[in-house]
Amino acid sequence: MKIAGNIGFLLPVLMSHPVSSSQRSTSFSIPFSSSPPDPAGSHFKEKSAARSLVETDKAFLDSLADINTNVLHHLLHHNTVDQKWHSQVTQLLILNEKFHALWDQTGEMCKTLKRLIQQDKPVSLQDIYIISNKTGVQEVYIQYFSSFTNFVVVEGFDYLSKKTSYYFKKNKVNLNKFFTNSQKAENSVSVSLYRILHERIREQVNQYTLILTRLCETTHKTASSEVIRDALKGFVDLQMYINQVLDEASITNALWKSLERKVTDVLRVPESRLREESRNIPISISPGRSGHDRILLFDDVFVLLQGSDIHCYDLTTLWIEFTTEENPSRRSLKVTSPEESFTLSAKEPQHEAVWQWKLNQAIRQCLTGKRDFPLWGKGVDGHSPSSPPTSRFSAYTFKNEGRFKNAVYEGHWNKGVPHGKGTLRWDDEQNYTGDFQDGKEHGFGVCVVPRKETEGYDCYKCHWKDGRMHGYGICEYSNNTVYRGYFKDNLRHGFGILEGCRTDSKPLRYVGHWENDKKTGYGVWESIDSGESYRGMWLEDQRHGHGIVVTQSGFCYKGIFNSDKLTGKGILLSEDNSLYEGEFTEDLMLKGKGKLTFPNGFTIEGVFSNTFGNGLQASGILKTAGHEETAESVAQLQMGLHGLPVEKRWTGIYEPFVEYLQAGSTEESDESFLGFHIETGRTMRKNNNKGAGIIAETHTEETTEYLFCNREPEEFSVSTDFIENLKKQPDYVLLQQYLEKSFQSSKHPLGKILQTQALVFQATYSGMGANKHLLTMAQDEVKYHAKKLLEIIRDYLPESFNKECEDKETRDEMNCYTLVLPLILPKFYPELFMLYMLYHEKGDALYWQGIVHLGLLSDAKLLEFLDVQKHLWPLKDLQLTANQRYSQVKDQCFHSAIECFQKISTTADPRDKMDTLFRTFEEIEKTVSWVLDREYKLPMDDLLPLLIYVVSRARIQHLGAELHLIRDMMDPCGIGGIYDFLLTALESCYQHIQKEDIRQARFPD
Repeated sequence: MKIAGNIGFLLPVLMSHPVSSSQRSTSFSIPFSSSPPDPAGSHFKEKSAARSLVETDKAFLDSLADINTNVLHHLLHHNTVDQKWHSQVTQLLILNEKFHALWDQTGEMCKTLKRLIQQDKPVSLQDIYIISNKTGVQEVYIQYFSSFTNFVVVEGFDYLSKKTSYYFKKNKVNLNKFFTNSQKAENSVSVSLYRILHERIREQVNQYTLILTRLCETTHKTASSEVIRDALKGFVDLQMYINQVLDEASITNALWKSLERKVTDVLRVPESRLREESRNIPISISPGRSGHDRILLFDDVFVLLQGSDIHCYDLTTLWIEFTTEENPSRRSLKVTSPEESFTLSAKEPQHEAVWQWKLNQAIRQCLTGKRDFPLWGKGVDGHSPSSPPTSRFSAYTFKNEGRFKNAVYEGHWNKGVPHGKGTLRWDDEQNYTGDFQDGKEHGFGVCVVPRKETEGYDCYKCHWKDGRMHGYGICEYSNNTVYRGYFKDNLRHGFGILEGCRTDSKPLRYVGHWENDKKTGYGVWESIDSGESYRGMWLEDQRHGHGIVVTQSGFCYKGIFNSDKLTGKGILLSEDNSLYEGEFTEDLMLKGKGKLTFPNGFTIEGVFSNTFGNGLQASGILKTAGHEETAESVAQLQMGLHGLPVEKRWTGIYEPFVEYLQAGSTEESDESFLGFHIETGRTMRKNNNKGAGIIAETHTEETTEYLFCNREPEEFSVSTDFIENLKKQPDYVLLQQYLEKSFQSSKHPLGKILQTQALVFQATYSGMGANKHLLTMAQDEVKYHAKKLLEIIRDYLPESFNKECEDKETRDEMNCYTLVLPLILPKFYPELFMLYMLYHEKGDALYWQGIVHLGLLSDAKLLEFLDVQKHLWPLKDLQLTANQRYSQVKDQCFHSAIECFQKISTTADPRDKMDTLFRTFEEIEKTVSWVLDREYKLPMDDLLPLLIYVVSRARIQHLGAELHLIRDMMDPCGIGGIYDFLLTALESCYQHIQKEDIRQARFPD
């Protein structure tokens, strides 16, 4: 209860009560009735006890009414607001509140029981409230005596004596009526008030105990005796509790009077009680902290006094144990707190044992927030109290110099250090919430750091090791940039992605490697503002080494960079396949000796300059001879980092994965090593409120599926031991099935590393990276990922499995093109196929002109135009009109082959595309065999025109891109045989449709 302002307006309420009496009973021992039993005779004992209880309560209520009228009313009237006596005023009001709560409860229960007796109804044990409501009755007495002793501890009766002494001396009758003649002369005002406000209430508990004792004696060895004995034990414990809290309050009050005023002002709290002190049971600090002349144990704090210096230790963050560190031949008592440890020793071993027991008892009770009942008996659950837990939850403010100075920690502890889940808050609004181990941030946690320069906050959602960021993390900085990647020793280190907000004036994105917080190693940088992207080597945040610059207009520069500048000779490829080889300026302008090759094969070799406003100027030799051969070679030229092989580009993706496997592939270390699998589904948000209001949140969204990954993965229970799962695969087929499920699952390590690869590939080759001159680089990276994954998988396969793969048949199957590439290619397909479409855009445009031109013909005329032998036509012997013939041709003329071939664009796997082509071939042969009514194998001369017919009617829009993807991504060992024959035939069809006589020919009517 807080007191503010004048309390006079409270007095009418506080002094009012429904029960009042001017009479006071002087007899408290009421024996059970000796009258004959009721005619029914079934509830005589219970009813007799109920009558005794009612008579006792009536006398008690009269006494409470007297105390309220003659004492409390006048105490509250003289209780004025005074800052000096604020604590005493507050505690008196609380005491009055508890007094009336006790009065109200007793009156209500007594009234109910009295009404039952007057109605002459049977009384059961359930009606006797000190049995049925034992806990409720005890609680109201506990609450009262707690507030009473709190008032004693704050020297409340001394305060009342000063405030009301004049009044009570003038009106002695108000106090004297509660005492005998001998007591009247002995008691001072303060002692009289002390006795009046607790003795009668304490005596009422004794009366309850007496009633239950007699009832227990009369019901010995009956069915109800156990319930009565349990109630009796509760009130005996309550008697002990009252005696103990009164003793504790008296001892604590005496302590405050023995200490200096400033020490008392610091330590005295109404609820605090002295448990033990060194002047009572001698004990001292071991050498090293000598000079402390007094040790005090309260129920909430442990205190060391040295003169006027006060050292307080919160019991919730105190650990006690015996130790032999200082003297191997004798045990001492070691006390551990969050910031220091010391030992207590005594001349008598039993003294140390007593202190150890009392300290542990106080700590345990402080942690649970409950005192034993009774205080020095068994615990609140009726069992012997146990030692406090080593691991516990508590709050503490660090004071000593160090990283945690002035920080408030709230969370789990273990032997004096944060250990488990917890939160650290500094007074500068920095805070950390997460895992701790041995006093340091360790595991996963979110740290928010204020930045004065931007008036915002940096939010780090990372994994930690030994107090430093280590492993995967997502960090949102106050300047609106976000880093997602790996850390080491609080610095960005390893693979990571830094991305700026697209609403900023200069948005950027970097995907690559870091070292000591700087871009170092291979990485892809993109500036949305300038429209440039760079893929290549970095050193300390600068482009350094082999690299390629791609502009928004389609130009590709390749060369060697030094301190962020292109040096020496380089290569420039334009969107129209113009090629420049020579010298550049630092800002990528053509200047110096070089050679320029145009798409038509013409070349200029000499000295170039690019003056502002005058365009490109050249002084050299123009060559036109042999331009057709040169133009073809330039058109097929691809950018590639020949000085930087693909094996050295993305090492940072695989290093954490290998470390994860070496660490045992446990679920606990999953996100620390493989955090990028949550990239598309987890975001960081932060509230701009200050201090502890900063909250980092995560939420999971459905991952956007790439094209050709639209089927839902099967329900797949992933064991935490990835290695053991691999070792259980007995043969190639089951291994293939296991890997297929693994790569599709976002919970499996293989699925996670694949998502990271796909994320990087998308960042590298989408947007400005979607340049046709980067196709070869993209191909190499996809093949490398498949090869690298296969190497990792084979490292953990059983020896017997690898031994079986030594035979030729299985070895041909166990390569990256057959086992891994088909499973991972769907993740890379959208960006990869876009590059194929860009690269073959010109050829596909010519092909599509041919498709459109051929589409103008009816099926019969197209078969005739393609010189398909008429005996192979499905309509040879049919006698139909022109309209009917057209309908029949449309529905049946190689329709099954056309539908089959159209499925070639619905899969990413080159093998599936080839299977589609093979089935198309089979459908053509089946149709021809049906026409001829016999088995027929098509020769190349017959197959090619029929295949052209099917292709033209299937209308695959980017057939050139499809063909080259199949050829590039197929298993080199599988080239040959019927598949190679069919692919060659399809390539011939594609080239034939591109010819000018097909695209522009005039067809006969």
